[in-house]
Amino acid sequence: MEFFNEYAPLKEINRLKELLSYNILDTPYEKDFDGLVELISIICDSPVAIISMIDAERQWYKAKVGIKENEVARQETFCQFTLLQDDIMEIPDARLDDRVKNNPHVIAENGIRFYAGVPLKTALGYNIGTVCVVDTKPKHLNSSQKKALQLLTDQAMMLLDARKKNHSLGNEVDSILQTKINLAEKQLQQKENDYNNLLKAIKKSGGVIEFSPDGIIQKINPYFLDLFGYPKKELIGQNNSLLLDEESKKQNHEFWRELREGIHKSGRMKRLHKNGTDVWIQATYNPIYDSENRIIKIIKIGQDITRDVGEEKEVKKAKNSAEALNIQKDNFIANISHELRTPIHAILGFTDLLLEEEKNERKKTYLTSVRTAGDNLLFIINDILDLSKIEAGIIHMDSEAFDLKHVVENVFSILHLKAHQKKITFQHHLPEGLKYYLLGDKYRLTQILINILGNAIKFTSRGSVELFVSFISKSRNKVWIEFKVVDTGIGIPPNKLDMIFERFSQAEDTTTRQYGGTGLGLNISKQLIERQNGFIEVSSELEKGSVFVFSIPYRLGVEIPLYKKVKQERTSRNIEGLRILMCEDNELNQRLTKAILNEAGCAVDLAENGLKGIEFLSTHTYDLILMDIQMPVMDGYQATRQIRNNLHSQIPILALTANFMVAEKQKCLEQGMTDYLAKPFTKEDLLSKIEQLVGSENLKTRKIDQKTKYEPVLDLNILKEITGGDIVFEHEMITLFGTQSKIMMEELEQDIRFKNYDLVISNAHKLKTSFGIIGADLSLLNVLEGISLKDPHETQILTSFTQLKGQMEEIYFALKI
Repeated sequence: MEFFNEYAPLKEINRLKELLSYNILDTPYEKDFDGLVELISIICDSPVAIISMIDAERQWYKAKVGIKENEVARQETFCQFTLLQDDIMEIPDARLDDRVKNNPHVIAENGIRFYAGVPLKTALGYNIGTVCVVDTKPKHLNSSQKKALQLLTDQAMMLLDARKKNHSLGNEVDSILQTKINLAEKQLQQKENDYNNLLKAIKKSGGVIEFSPDGIIQKINPYFLDLFGYPKKELIGQNNSLLLDEESKKQNHEFWRELREGIHKSGRMKRLHKNGTDVWIQATYNPIYDSENRIIKIIKIGQDITRDVGEEKEVKKAKNSAEALNIQKDNFIANISHELRTPIHAILGFTDLLLEEEKNERKKTYLTSVRTAGDNLLFIINDILDLSKIEAGIIHMDSEAFDLKHVVENVFSILHLKAHQKKITFQHHLPEGLKYYLLGDKYRLTQILINILGNAIKFTSRGSVELFVSFISKSRNKVWIEFKVVDTGIGIPPNKLDMIFERFSQAEDTTTRQYGGTGLGLNISKQLIERQNGFIEVSSELEKGSVFVFSIPYRLGVEIPLYKKVKQERTSRNIEGLRILMCEDNELNQRLTKAILNEAGCAVDLAENGLKGIEFLSTHTYDLILMDIQMPVMDGYQATRQIRNNLHSQIPILALTANFMVAEKQKCLEQGMTDYLAKPFTKEDLLSKIEQLVGSENLKTRKIDQKTKYEPVLDLNILKEITGGDIVFEHEMITLFGTQSKIMMEELEQDIRFKNYDLVISNAHKLKTSFGIIGADLSLLNVLEGISLKDPHETQILTSFTQLKGQMEEIYFALKI
């Protein structure tokens, strides 16, 4: 034959000669193997089973189940690889196997996913074909199925050997041949016994039902009888719908139509017990074909999974309960935040006002003590709320450029007084020539450093507390920063080191009484460090001191020339003459805020709830509304919706709330409020926020919903500080701003037109950085960045963008670009 040429490997030539010796090279599909291949399909729970021969160019089928073709090109087969080994080859998921993942039968729609095959090996050791099973779903054969497949392959080979001997021997050796045949029959009988025992084992370990193609129950094993609670006589001859609930019956007609078309079915299914209770099974439905390729019955094999489903439901129920408890916990945190921070706000605010007016040094000392106590109380409350936010997964990590040296120096300026009062050395050590700007959350880094350094100062009565900062590794765009805090304090006992980062944990039971604190600082710091993909460790020696080391990876920011910030004391605010409506039910907060605003020259009307505020708005004109959230009769959210939707007013509304969680701020903006200020706030915080919203002469009478020209506010001193007075560099920065901002404005306009609000938020945030360099007002960009993706206010977005374009024209005019 043509494949017997000088280029064919000798081993392959010998294999093909052995194949020819069986006198079956050109023999088509044969019925002798039908029962065998059908049994293979059932045992392996696979819709396709094949007994085939393979020559140099093709694979053709001696017997098959679940497939129409009679042969296939060898290079397209899985079995070409089975020929290369001596035992079973299994491919659980063909898409993941490098040998066949690009096979046309794999990449086709509803292609092959599972394959298992065993080579047909002759007595001389040559593999001339295969016995295999195929499925369109990934899976594994269990050990019993693999054993059965090997046994059936042996049986197929014995049948082939018997046929070969029958063809090759003449009449003169009939007696010998008959002896061999008898032996083969005995072996076959033994194999059949093995198969029967194997099938009995399957029936004992699982349920088996045999249906007619129309779904009539013809046979059922005891496993399913016990599971469904019926005697055998009540099920035989009944339609399968007897076991279905009303919902399942709706899909049953289509289900059986597909089975009659030869579509294999499997999955988790609900059935009914005789007493009406639910029974869950994991089952497969296998269409069985006769010799003429007609479906003659459906065999269902299943396992009881009712207990598993019940446990899953209990787990889901428990999960839902846990989620409900988390919601309750969040609400509790919000309420506690409001109830605690509101009176503290009043205490700190009135104390600050008295400190500004008081001249008596003795009284000022008392007031300073009150202020310190209030700050400490606020610090404890913030610790508890921070911990709750971290646990709830709602803590937010910012990513912005910051000067590492400035952060460290700022922390030391905050803690310096405490160390000075204890007369201990307090110093930091930074790398020489530090010029790095980092991208990350500088506020969380500040919080971590204050916690750890503050702890070190607290527990050190003599000696020193020192911070060492170093770069431990650096890549092209990322750097690991190591912070080491070394103190000469009381130290930590060895048996307490493992628990020092646990919440409410301190080294000794007397520590809280002697030194104070909540025992939360280190736990919060550890969680904040780990949330930034960092790590922390501690070493200590009792009475000699402790060393805390933590490392955090940061991305590298843009390296720009360092500059010194000049602190400017603001002696006055440009808000005199503003008319402000304050909606607040707490009398202390009313008095405090009104005192601050009256001193700044503002006229203030007080409304004890949102409804009263609406009444004021119907008869008075205001420049700004200060809106508390939790009020009786009508809360701040309801009042804001009334103002925006019913009164159609766009007057700036500043939310004043004791809940400082990120979700609360987002909710305020979504409800239509202009900005947000968390209590307790300082006098400077409040006045600065008001000035930002409505604080210039031109803004006093301007209404946002009127079509007036936006007056941009520029502060080029910021740019001058960055450029260090370099005029050329300053001009380059302004030119770059002009180029980039025009591109971003075009992108913003396109994104708003096509309602790609996630991109609007992103570009508004990017543009804020450029605005910061030239000291431009950020109010309109804050509105665009605060868009709610769930409920975007499209009219407000379009209005804000139109005003932003006017602002940009003024900026370009001022910068001459």
